[in-house]
Amino acid sequence: MKKNPLITIKNIFCVLTVSWSVLMLIEYLVCIVPIQLNDFLFEIFDFLLIFLYLGIWGLPIVFVISIILMAIVKVKYKNSDEKRLNILTIVIPLFLAGLMFLTNFNEQLQ
Repeated sequence: MKKNPLITIKNIFCVLTVSWSVLMLIEYLVCIVPIQLNDFLFEIFDFLLIFLYLGIWGLPIVFVISIILMAIVKVKYKNSDEKRLNILTIVIPLFLAGLMFLTNFNEQLQ
């Protein structure tokens, strides 16, 4: 069965949203939990910190695009494929946003 290109684009945006959210969640947890990293891990997380800063503005945009594409696919094709992916696309960014707002992320990142 051949998939529609719109469904493929939706799945790409959903995977991008989930992966960026997980990366930001791990990076933010490293920032707020007082642990000492050795030199190699510190360099890796220091490099990935740019994704955390970009994600503060970029992730909501990708999240909204994913939600719109999920709604279009559900209405147009009367099915909701990849239910687990759709749930993760909604839950992880909202959990991350809640965590960042509850812990006052602006002060944590400075």
